[in-house]
Amino acid sequence: MAKGIWRYSFVLIFWYCQSCAAAIHVPIQLEFQHYDPQTVQLSNAGRYNSITTETNFLLFKQFSRSVPVIEVPIARTEHMMDSGASICTMDRVKNSSRDAKYLFSKPVNFYLGYRLYQLAQFPVLAAELLNEQGQVKSIAQVMQALPQAKLLVPEHFSFGETLDQQIRQLPAKQILPLAAPHYHTNFIGMFASKRADFVIAYPTEMNLFMQSKPELHTRSYGIAGSPALITGHVMCSDTARNRQFIQAVDQALTTLYREKSFLLAHTRYLGKQEAEQVSRFIRQYADKERR
Repeated sequence: MAKGIWRYSFVLIFWYCQSCAAAIHVPIQLEFQHYDPQTVQLSNAGRYNSITTETNFLLFKQFSRSVPVIEVPIARTEHMMDSGASICTMDRVKNSSRDAKYLFSKPVNFYLGYRLYQLAQFPVLAAELLNEQGQVKSIAQVMQALPQAKLLVPEHFSFGETLDQQIRQLPAKQILPLAAPHYHTNFIGMFASKRADFVIAYPTEMNLFMQSKPELHTRSYGIAGSPALITGHVMCSDTARNRQFIQAVDQALTTLYREKSFLLAHTRYLGKQEAEQVSRFIRQYADKERR
């Protein structure tokens, strides 16, 4: 009997040690920051209500210790990282300037590509601004054709290389910059209040917002040349310890990609067609990582 108990205890200890070995070691001095108050609150409470917060939750479950997330504006976070502080932040889109300075994990969240949204009360865009697929040929062309129109753009935010380049072509008078603490609510809320004619957003986040605004009617256009899929990543300051941390995060993500919980963290927030698209993208990415 004692021998059986010893064997059972050994198995439990072995399993516990295996779990410890699989956990992602988080350096003590490493600080996590995020710009959106709701994301910070949910992360610290171990709760979720979106693709962003649920995928972060699944990743944080792999950490060796509980990591509080601190609310800090995007520009402040990047300034601190540039000054050498050991900081990571989540849900960042890669672009060439960031990639040259910071460390990026493999994708943590997968989103269908950005679309250009317009309030439905305004006239539809002229046919010459669209390609055969009904996508706008260029954000710059749209704004040039409508010189009085404004595009709402969050400050210190990247939409990815393609769209960032197009936005840089716009005259300052056509850009309505947003620097607000409650990013998602204020960003799309300003659009709903007709402060701007156009906004660029993920279909997922716009659909979630519109559930609370049934009176809001919009139309949207795909954007030619913009990726069909956008990925969010953990982004960290470039230090030796953070390189080891990102390597461990990548190993954990490679396993997560094949788990049902990771797929559900995306598909539960999408319509059937969108869910099928995102699932296909994730499976393709997981297959590529296995090779």
